[in-house]
Amino acid sequence: MPGKERGNSEVRGGRYGEEDGGAPGAATRLGHPRSDLLVLLVGTPLLGLLLGLALPPFARWASGSPVLPWRDGIEFLGRLDAPWQLGLFVAAGLVAGVLLVLAAHAEEMSLTLTDERVEVVRDSRPRAFARADVSAVFLDGKQLVLLGTDSGELVRGAHAPRAAALAGAFRAHGYPWRDSDPHAALFRRWIPGTPDLPAEVHALLAAREAALKRKAPRDAGDLGGTVRELGYVVRDEGTEQYWRPLAAV
Repeated sequence: MPGKERGNSEVRGGRYGEEDGGAPGAATRLGHPRSDLLVLLVGTPLLGLLLGLALPPFARWASGSPVLPWRDGIEFLGRLDAPWQLGLFVAAGLVAGVLLVLAAHAEEMSLTLTDERVEVVRDSRPRAFARADVSAVFLDGKQLVLLGTDSGELVRGAHAPRAAALAGAFRAHGYPWRDSDPHAALFRRWIPGTPDLPAEVHALLAAREAALKRKAPRDAGDLGGTVRELGYVVRDEGTEQYWRPLAAV
């Protein structure tokens, strides 16, 4: 993207707000702060390593309990005292920690902001939106949401940067940051068969409910996109779905 990157971007672990003399309109990249990366890249594998070391002796201690569920499995763990067995168990814990780190990174978005557009990368898929096409930016719980000019959701997903860094970056580039969803009052809980929605939308929401229950977020997201094409926005609270009509901004 054009322009020099701001040295205060959290992709390098810095704090937003420390100017490096970049030209106006420079790009800001938002990623994991350094402290969070340290916890993820070192702390999580280390925790897996420690669990691998601690589980066999803990299992031997727990196997003496008179009331013990899964006794066979716990006694098996307690018998892993040979050096090679312990080494395999520790390695498994370390690998599990690394996999958790990779999974956490895959679920989060990375952002690049300029005064003209925002680029969002998630699941290795980049998407870009012009600044003029973004009507609101806000946090909904742990998810970052960008709304379009028809009030539909352009982007919704988990984010790595802290809330203050996100707000500062979007405001610095002239995006309409909001403290909450400006259309929150329009949402209503989905009730199957309600006459307020057409049958086609009910069918999509029923399929989306099934996707949420089987923990298939990508399917739920695709179905939500189809609902938007029919003129509605849907969001979730657990497995409950809430909807509202699009409202031109």
